[in-house]
Amino acid sequence: MNGADIQTEIMDRLADAAWTQLADKPPRQLHIDDIAAAAGITAAAARAATGSITTLILHRLATLDRQASLESLADIEDAGEVPVRDKIVEGLMHRFEVYAPYRQQIAQLDLAGKRDPALGLRLLDSLAQAMRMLLRMAGDDLAGLGSEGRVLGVAVVAMQVARVWQDDDAPDLSVTLKAIDARLARAEEWGRTLRVLRDDSVAGEAEAMADDQNAEMPGDGSRYQ
Repeated sequence: MNGADIQTEIMDRLADAAWTQLADKPPRQLHIDDIAAAAGITAAAARAATGSITTLILHRLATLDRQASLESLADIEDAGEVPVRDKIVEGLMHRFEVYAPYRQQIAQLDLAGKRDPALGLRLLDSLAQAMRMLLRMAGDDLAGLGSEGRVLGVAVVAMQVARVWQDDDAPDLSVTLKAIDARLARAEEWGRTLRVLRDDSVAGEAEAMADDQNAEMPGDGSRYQ
């Protein structure tokens, strides 16, 4: 195992331990020494490998988001020709499925982000990166001035559906799926399509949809899903 592999393993183990503890404690109560002990890594190595607890949390979120994106891609490729809208629905839905065992962690992050604006911004950026991966997986190369509008539009949908997802106790998350479809349908009814075709008019519509929905965001969902 080379140096890079060792560094990756250390970060993975520390992030996993921090993520487990996050289920029961808010981020501000997590301590690197406790995390290191749980991960079986010396405190000195843990401090050398990571600059903050937030870094470990973001590392774990990125790992889960990559897992969701790659698994969605595999499912879509197996299905053959799939419309872009269906790819977006599949990507969002599978991400909620991947995060389903971790509702407590997401709830902790949602509350912590509201109390700590710096943490909230880091988590919002993490969500935006996840939505970039989702859109690229769906076939959008994210070129052009409207690309960030498309990212924001899908991120807003994810945030709003997260509130439904947190209370969805159906084994197949059917309530969450209906919420995803309803949010996308509502956007289409407004004439703000979420199809991520490389078309300036589509990009403009997505940006307008994001602006409209962004006005609804306070108190209407999780910023981290």
